[in-house]
Amino acid sequence: MRKILFTLALLIGFSIPLRGEDIEGVQPAALDQPRINLVVRRQARGRPLSAKAGGEETFNLEAFLDTGASGIVLSVHSADQLGIHRERTVGAKPVDVQFEDVGVGGGSRFGISEAVFLSMAAYTPNTNVENIDSVNVTYLQNCGPLRTQIGPLDTGNDLLASLVLGNLDIVGTPAMQGKVMVMDTREVNNMTDKIRTYLYDPKVKPADGPGIPKTKRHIKLSFASFKPFTKTTPATAEPPAVFANPFIGPNPLKPAGDATPPVIVTHKGKSSAGSWLLDTGAAASMISRKQAAAVGVTYAAATFGTDHPKLDGVPEDRQFTMTVSGIGGAKKAAGFYLDKLALRMREGQPLVYIRAPVLIADITVKDPADGHEMTLDGVFGMNFLVASCKIDESALLPDLDKLTPGAFRWIVYDQSAGLLGLE
Repeated sequence: MRKILFTLALLIGFSIPLRGEDIEGVQPAALDQPRINLVVRRQARGRPLSAKAGGEETFNLEAFLDTGASGIVLSVHSADQLGIHRERTVGAKPVDVQFEDVGVGGGSRFGISEAVFLSMAAYTPNTNVENIDSVNVTYLQNCGPLRTQIGPLDTGNDLLASLVLGNLDIVGTPAMQGKVMVMDTREVNNMTDKIRTYLYDPKVKPADGPGIPKTKRHIKLSFASFKPFTKTTPATAEPPAVFANPFIGPNPLKPAGDATPPVIVTHKGKSSAGSWLLDTGAAASMISRKQAAAVGVTYAAATFGTDHPKLDGVPEDRQFTMTVSGIGGAKKAAGFYLDKLALRMREGQPLVYIRAPVLIADITVKDPADGHEMTLDGVFGMNFLVASCKIDESALLPDLDKLTPGAFRWIVYDQSAGLLGLE
């Protein structure tokens, strides 16, 4: 599962974030998304793969730590620089081995890597990412052997997609199995720097960073595997690692009997419930056209999929547009402000976002075996968790407005417990 990938870095002071169970002021785009430092090896404790750049040896990859990604994606540039081999044979026969996945802009093709091991280190200014001899005491979280995706291979003449994705490395759910992701949002909420991000094994005493902080708010998650909606060619080739993604709401593929509380959206007195992908790689949040229509909002005739999308059912001053880029390409979508977006917490009371901004966009997956399609109800992105802003794309360069700090200092994604913790 591929989605939105969009990052902003700002250096500006701001006020103290809002506290409480009702949250107001969230804007359409997050100022940052979590990252992790990554090295790739051929043996579990072997020397990291490296490259020569400017006469120096480089080995560290700065990758997005992305719950919305079902696999590990290395850019063609990173794979080539590190000398990572692609799978090109089945048995002794040379073949063009490819993997097909879906994203915000549609499907994309990838190469498949040789089996590798990954080691990860915290994303902080003080992490030692320059001394290759210190890797074993710095990069403490490990996984593998596994095969990664390499690509995408089909950005073609799409300049925007090539710029966004050409050097983009993504660490998705395979590396998060049984682990806890901790995001310290203090610096980005103060508009002074990026999110500090840590990955921990909850069964092992932390050897770096803050450890796993206590949180007072907890949102139960379900998990859905989109592996059946991917395709490896030829079918006999070894596929890349693909693991389930977290959802706020029942498993959208198997909702029967799943009591995970859904996302409840309300607009002009109409409400709708859905299962939304929890996506740390998404700067913006999205609602499907079907769920938006359930609360009375649709695209104006002949504007969907154009460069000038408009909405019916929403005053023009409560609409906005944004170009979202990711695996599959880029497209412009229109959005609006829901009256409310509510999440039921494990503690009982709801967490309610007032005037919650969402883009209207469909992410649809299709089973290559039988043609069955499924469209996500929505995507819960980082703009609801960290500092956010409104983007005006009408100028030559995007203009950022209404900078708003996030409501939380700590964000804790506990894959093993199936919980999102907020403090």
